[in-house]
Amino acid sequence: MGKARVCICILMGAALLLAGAARAEADLPPKTEELAAEAAFLLDVATGKVLYEKNADKALCPASTTKILTALLLLEAADLREVVEVGNEIYKIGPDSSVAKLKIGDRLTVAELVYAIILPSGNDAAYTAAVFVGRRISGFEHMDIGLAVEVFVALMNRRAKELGAVNSNFVVPDGYDTPGHVSTARDLAIIALVAGQNDFLCQVAATAEYHWQGIRWGNTNRLLQQDYPNAYYPWATGFKTGYTAKAGHCLVATAKGGGRELIGVILKSTQGRRWLDIRWLLEYGFNCWKQYTMFVKGRQIFTVPVSGFRGRTQMVKILAAESWSSLLSLEQIRDLELEFRWCRGVVDSKQEGLALKAPIRKGRVVGRAVISLEGEILGEVDMVAAASMGTYYWWLPALGVFLLALITALIIYRRKQPPPVGKIS
Repeated sequence: MGKARVCICILMGAALLLAGAARAEADLPPKTEELAAEAAFLLDVATGKVLYEKNADKALCPASTTKILTALLLLEAADLREVVEVGNEIYKIGPDSSVAKLKIGDRLTVAELVYAIILPSGNDAAYTAAVFVGRRISGFEHMDIGLAVEVFVALMNRRAKELGAVNSNFVVPDGYDTPGHVSTARDLAIIALVAGQNDFLCQVAATAEYHWQGIRWGNTNRLLQQDYPNAYYPWATGFKTGYTAKAGHCLVATAKGGGRELIGVILKSTQGRRWLDIRWLLEYGFNCWKQYTMFVKGRQIFTVPVSGFRGRTQMVKILAAESWSSLLSLEQIRDLELEFRWCRGVVDSKQEGLALKAPIRKGRVVGRAVISLEGEILGEVDMVAAASMGTYYWWLPALGVFLLALITALIIYRRKQPPPVGKIS
């Protein structure tokens, strides 16, 4: 690339994305002190980009958000139609546990057991799943209940590490307050990201209620329920609530809107602020982050003059050779910098201002557009000429006329030659 560069700092604010409308105060990023939650995390599913974090790696009690992993492991180990029998493991739950009202001897399918784990947040269902999976993966159908739970918990920790949730330590399958049972907002988002790839688990998490043998299991996630206007969020799609005295009010939530999907995590919030915290977080993600497209392949970037074209100056369109877009916050969009770096020998240094030198061939890469933010390069796009200009046009017709005349002359010459005379012996 040559020395000739054009640097344009693009101040792209509301005029570009919001048609001049001022951003509402509610759309501003949540301030750390304004969130009641001790930890929070917001993830864009498609890009994997972190949109917001507060104490994201702080180890805290996750309460029943633990059950996302419990349900996921059950689905990974068994078929939906398999039958599970409830045993004495339901007596392992702690006092004041949330339950699905299962009884010893009850038989339910794996699919029904997942509903019992997620919707009413049944600790009894979580232990039933833990013993079933623990015995399944160990190969001992009648393994002791305590040992089966230990096998399952080991699986929880192993699977969490495989997924990238490296700062978690699970001790129980239900999330009940237990020494050493901790996770982080980031880790729970990672687990939810994988859980979101299981269609059935997503279906369960989005269900308002489910009836089984005369028992109603209602979803504890009020984001999905219009009966709770202070909590309801129309773009919410799941996932799991949690509460214990030590963990406080927790929530892992998923939401879809505007062609995007977000995962939000709130840990150790208060009863009155949990729903406000998560809605604020999701609104920030949807309203203040945009998939911003700066270049579209084949679209015109601008026009520039070309000098030395039969003594005249002509204009040529410069096109983007490829597309470029990125998920950016409104603040980042306003601070984007765009620099045009021209290929060596392309710019006519004899001209005042920017001008390219003829000849220019159609499709030729004449430079590169470099997009950066605060000194960091985000992307580069080649720039190509939309048309040929200069000597490529005027000599080609002349050459064609010359070759045609030459061929015609040769034909005439051959026709005028006398026929060959044979030898006389």
